[in-house]
Amino acid sequence: MCRRYNRLVRGLKRNRKGVSEIIAVVLMILMVTTIGFGVYLYSLGYFTSLTSAREVAGNINIKTIREHFLIVDVNFTANYYGPNQWLVNATVYNYCNYNIEIVSMYLNGTKINVEGNPVSIKPYSYEFVKGPYFGDLGDNVPQLIRVVSSLGNVYENYYPS
Repeated sequence: MCRRYNRLVRGLKRNRKGVSEIIAVVLMILMVTTIGFGVYLYSLGYFTSLTSAREVAGNINIKTIREHFLIVDVNFTANYYGPNQWLVNATVYNYCNYNIEIVSMYLNGTKINVEGNPVSIKPYSYEFVKGPYFGDLGDNVPQLIRVVSSLGNVYENYYPS
């Protein structure tokens, strides 16, 4: 048994070309197996917990596109909080299948602090978005009202004061 082993070792020492080819083949098989296993895991979805920024942005864009609301009516109540202070009350209708949140309201470009911010509106329902405005509105002058949702959608229109 020892003689056979010694002959095998001497044969391998003399023929080094054979050993390097065997090692190269073994390394190639290991590399191909590793790459194949990685592709297999990817196809099974093991890497789906790693979400890309593009995928997240795509989901946000879809929600933003599907969000629909409009201002149905606006009431201005004079001297509600004091002299020359108005209560601006906008009725907003949500006509999409998702809850929306109104986070801000503007009157002629001036931000109004919305009471109960954010105002959540269920699908196909109305909700009041109201807040104080400090300043003069004039009489029967069109006022630009803008409401903004949490996803950045905007609806604006002119309403008489």
